[in-house]
Amino acid sequence: MDVLFNSINVRDLLSSLESPSSPLSAPDLRLLISRLDAHSLRIKSTVQSYLLSHHDDFSSLFSQCSDVVSKSERLSDDVVALLNLISDQPIESDVGRIFREIVEKTRDSREKQEILEFVEVVLELDRKLGGFSNNVKNGKVAEAAEGLKELKIALGVKGNGDAEAAEGEPVVYGILKKHWSDCFEEIQELLWRFMENAVWFEQEGNEVHIKYQTNVNGVDGLELQTVLKALDVADILDYGLARIADLITKYVFTPVVSSRAIPSFTEETNQDLGHASEAVLKLVPSVDTEGNKVDGEVMYSNIVQIVEFIYKFLFFHNGSWMRCFGRLTWQRMSDMIIANFLSK
Repeated sequence: MDVLFNSINVRDLLSSLESPSSPLSAPDLRLLISRLDAHSLRIKSTVQSYLLSHHDDFSSLFSQCSDVVSKSERLSDDVVALLNLISDQPIESDVGRIFREIVEKTRDSREKQEILEFVEVVLELDRKLGGFSNNVKNGKVAEAAEGLKELKIALGVKGNGDAEAAEGEPVVYGILKKHWSDCFEEIQELLWRFMENAVWFEQEGNEVHIKYQTNVNGVDGLELQTVLKALDVADILDYGLARIADLITKYVFTPVVSSRAIPSFTEETNQDLGHASEAVLKLVPSVDTEGNKVDGEVMYSNIVQIVEFIYKFLFFHNGSWMRCFGRLTWQRMSDMIIANFLSK
């Protein structure tokens, strides 16, 4: 194919020229034309031979070009269709709609999850309230009181009788609070009745009896120490001890402070169980040899004996319970000491 790309020097076709600057004659021009025609025919022949020898290559090239053109036309049609689609239905609106659907479904899913968690909490609270009755029936009053204390916090109960749902709270919370209030009243009544049966004053013998076990409302073998723990846990210890404090102040401290009686105490043992079943504080009338005069030293000694008896046999050496009892009795006892001793 060099013949196609090499330059043609006209002077080379005229070998008869004497000088490159000599003018061409008519014969020279005819010769030049003849030789150019021959050279042209040779070029055509060369091109034809080249095309024939590379026919398959050129056919493949033209086919590929045709495919490219066809694909370009299809791509152009697709672009036009896409532009028409975008112009008819703006993509921004579709994206906004899809985004709103995602947000809504996410919110619905979160709300359903919150409802599920709330239902689980309600069921757990209801289960614990249901376990209260079983604990009471089995004499596990301390565990029952502990459960009520936990539920009080969980339900947001204020005081010991708030059975109404707060503003904005689900109605079911009000129902659970009412259930809690009923359970609280039940255990409060049970513990109060036990304390009433466990500690009493026998006027005929001037004796205060403390019984360590008793039966109340079908609950057998309930122990005094367990009941005191339950009262403490339920935060109603002062309620449970109020009657006892009044009883001991009236029948024990009053005669002792006025020196009308001397305390003494004993323990009674249950032979079957092998441990003390009852403690008794007996008041022995004193012999008044000096009229209405009160001996401060004797009075103090007698009060100390009573306090030690209560601390040991009623409160089992529990300082917290003893302090609660002291708060309930000290005011009246101090008034009696002032009236019977210090003011005289």
